[in-house]
Amino acid sequence: MKAATHDLTYYRGATDICSVTWKDSTGAAVDLTGYSSTFTIRDASDAVVGVTGSGITATITANTGTVVFTITDQAAAALPVGVQRYDVWLTSAGGNDYPLLYGAFTVVEEVR
Repeated sequence: MKAATHDLTYYRGATDICSVTWKDSTGAAVDLTGYSSTFTIRDASDAVVGVTGSGITATITANTGTVVFTITDQAAAALPVGVQRYDVWLTSAGGNDYPLLYGAFTVVEEVR
């Protein structure tokens, strides 16, 4: 499997980061029963500034192949404004790792 490149813009204060669905070569959703997922954000110095389990939650809907990533207000406040980078990985029940998505992760300060 080859990871897809997709740049994300996150507006600080929002709960949802992104939603991603893994589909096979025929376009059918992959059953994610028994899978876990990680979302990691690194800054320009390569330091981890956000990761699943530390304020970022991955919610998997196995039968649709969908993973929704959310973030707490506290974790969002710790993200530096500007361009970071991120990646999303899936891990099967058998321990196989699959890169799903990666790209630039731009954090924008809320104005409200």
